[in-house]
Amino acid sequence: MSLDYGNLLGRAWQITWKYKILWIFGILAGLGNGGGSPGGGGDRGSSTNYQFNSPQFEQWVNQIDRAAMVAIVVGLLCLALLIAIVLIALQVIGRGGLIGGVLRAEAGQPVTFGDSWRAGLSKFWTLFLIGLVPSLFSLLTAVVVVAPGVVLSVLTFGLGFLCLIPLVCVLAIVSVILNVIAYFGQIAAVVENLGVLEALRRAWALISANLGQIVVLGLILFFIGFGIGLVLVLPMLLTVAPAIIAAVGFANESRAVGYGGLAFALVCCALYLPVLMVAGGILQTWLTATWTLAYKRLTQPNVPGMQPAPDVPA
Repeated sequence: MSLDYGNLLGRAWQITWKYKILWIFGILAGLGNGGGSPGGGGDRGSSTNYQFNSPQFEQWVNQIDRAAMVAIVVGLLCLALLIAIVLIALQVIGRGGLIGGVLRAEAGQPVTFGDSWRAGLSKFWTLFLIGLVPSLFSLLTAVVVVAPGVVLSVLTFGLGFLCLIPLVCVLAIVSVILNVIAYFGQIAAVVENLGVLEALRRAWALISANLGQIVVLGLILFFIGFGIGLVLVLPMLLTVAPAIIAAVGFANESRAVGYGGLAFALVCCALYLPVLMVAGGILQTWLTATWTLAYKRLTQPNVPGMQPAPDVPA
């Protein structure tokens, strides 16, 4: 079936706007991207140097129980691992909940948080294992190719790196293909209630049979998403000026200017972060809705629910 791109994008936006409960799952599906925290400068006065170089300070450091320090480090590592696991779990459930919610909306059924959550939770392990395929490939590539390639480049003064460029390009293309197959596999797992291998085979068959249309739709969504993402990131540039002022203030040993600029930059980031998360969730919802509807219209073109439908009540 030939995709009507305009109708597909419009229908996905109708579902996204009318069923705002799906934005929560869009936010969850976009989890996993971390950010760094700004650092501060220190006072370079002679009194500070005396305090940190004094015998009393060295004695205090020596008195710290090494076992306690090891326990603290291990505890922080465990906490970081736990947070990463929670984020990955929420991301997987968010993706499944989005797909399930879009299916219910397209079928004219009510879309609730509980129904969408159960849809993502019921297929959690299937979606997780499917998404693990490209991650394992990237890890294997890093271990087998990248790490030895770096060593070879050092030993050959860069000539080894030039030889690895074609291989890296091929591996990058393979990685993109695997990510696309995994994405469609996750949709297939929810839409048709398939297992891991069946969903991946179904995704590969669908992509092979409709490669041209999928590539065109992917390019359309890529440029739209890139443009929207650029617009969303632009306000963050407002924090660059006060951050530069803070750096200049710390460099000139002006605490008032340094801490003032740093505080203003942090306040701007804190105020804009919720806006950025919600906007990113809306974009993620629309993208997932578009791909889910495309999957349905390519696999079940004769199903009445897949025809261009009127607005459904929220």
